[in-house]
Amino acid sequence: MTAAARITAPARTVYRGAMTDPARWRAWQPRQGDILVCTPAKSGTTWTQTILTMLVHGGPDLPDKVPVLSPWVDADLGVSTEDVAAGLAAQPGRRVVKTHTPADGFPVWEGVTVIAVYRHPLDIFFSLRKHAANRVDAEADHPMRLPVAKSLSLFLDTAADIANFDRDSVATIARHFAQTALSGRVPGLGLFHYADMRADPRGTVAAMARAAGIDADAALIDAVTEATGFAAMKSRAADFAPVGGTGYWKSDAGFFDSATSDKWQGQLPDADLGLYAERLAAVLPEAAARAWLARGAASWPPP
Repeated sequence: MTAAARITAPARTVYRGAMTDPARWRAWQPRQGDILVCTPAKSGTTWTQTILTMLVHGGPDLPDKVPVLSPWVDADLGVSTEDVAAGLAAQPGRRVVKTHTPADGFPVWEGVTVIAVYRHPLDIFFSLRKHAANRVDAEADHPMRLPVAKSLSLFLDTAADIANFDRDSVATIARHFAQTALSGRVPGLGLFHYADMRADPRGTVAAMARAAGIDADAALIDAVTEATGFAAMKSRAADFAPVGGTGYWKSDAGFFDSATSDKWQGQLPDADLGLYAERLAAVLPEAAARAWLARGAASWPPP
């Protein structure tokens, strides 16, 4: 067991949503050395959690499913707060947990590493559509189940609402990025981009180990890289997908769609791409930040 992590700065904002419940943060009593994965939805969260959980446990042979070891700590997915708390408390040493809440929505803890991952917002959009179609309980009028043109219009025009933050939009992604990656709020933030992760999976595993202060030799990095490849994770989807094996998804394997970038290319007319660019510029004014959010380190080295 490691020492409790001291709060050095309180949360500034309370985020809520259809699944997000800020009261559930009490399930996690952070320890020094714990790792918090903090991303917008469909940005490589589960991949990142799995990499870090395997690194913490010294390899791919884990004692339980990743969502049990690394819960979405502030979300109500049908598992009681008490059960999540008991599962985390039973783990010795360092733990990995997940949130989609921006960094101003939780305290800064001394000795807790925050890893943030981002992705092109239009890739997120198309992944969200597949995600909604795969949910058993998604209503027919869910914004991501509407025809593409209507769904995209809502994705572009819906403002970020801290009381309904699970309603994903360009504005919620931009707010997450601004409050987490650009704010300087989290000391030692580990910042990654999905495109860079896809381009160099082994380098990503090594970089995440460094960001989290994990001493990983070449053999461990190789083993984790192999075990967290797309095909490997999809073949064991129930062990990796959130609430996998519970019937929450029509298909657990369907949670892992294609692991591609630029899936929006050829899918949207130029007029819609122009509207997207205008909307993103309105909610994220800095051009260099927009370029990095779209493409990763190739256009703007992380701060």
